[in-house]
Amino acid sequence: MKKKFLVTLMVVCVLLPAALSAAVVDLSIGATAQYSDTFDQIKQSIDNDDFDGFTDISNYNFGADVRVKFLIAEVDVVGMFGTDTIDSVDYTTISALTTAGISMDLLGLARLGFGMGPRYSVLIDDDGNTKVLDNNGAAVTTENFLDTFVQSPVSYRATLDFNLGSIMLGVNYTVDSEYTFKNYAEVDKLFSAPFGDGKLGLSVLFSLF
Repeated sequence: MKKKFLVTLMVVCVLLPAALSAAVVDLSIGATAQYSDTFDQIKQSIDNDDFDGFTDISNYNFGADVRVKFLIAEVDVVGMFGTDTIDSVDYTTISALTTAGISMDLLGLARLGFGMGPRYSVLIDDDGNTKVLDNNGAAVTTENFLDTFVQSPVSYRATLDFNLGSIMLGVNYTVDSEYTFKNYAEVDKLFSAPFGDGKLGLSVLFSLF
């Protein structure tokens, strides 16, 4: 009991100052770019003194990053844009990741965040028809968002942003897992996701308020 109390006290001592010093509400919108290789692949390229991939724009995926922060709670919506051809049909694709978690301001100089949430893909053909796939490529209904939410594999995302006035420049790291809220009891799949398969990204965000 005493050990649990000390752990709880330490958590409160860390989170309370962050909550009190943070703005009540913060809305940030910006752009993000993610390198297509995993962390392990990047490390291997560096070990082989191969840096050509980093200068090739085709190795990057681009998208939008929207974050809503209330004290230390934050919801982050990221959409990465691309194209794909499935069964001879051309699609514009949006890989969507919605995470919820915590975000702490560090002396007003930086912001550290961590969140988890489902990743799914929205496919739009030339006629404007859409369909939604989970991260494993399985179709889910577009009529009930809850189905999409619980059937899509959960990813976790860590962010570190540096405060440059109304602009934040930061790095992020995203790891996909096989855990879904539909099979909520399989928690081991959430924590067994290989860290080295994660992907690095950069974001530029503009704080609106």
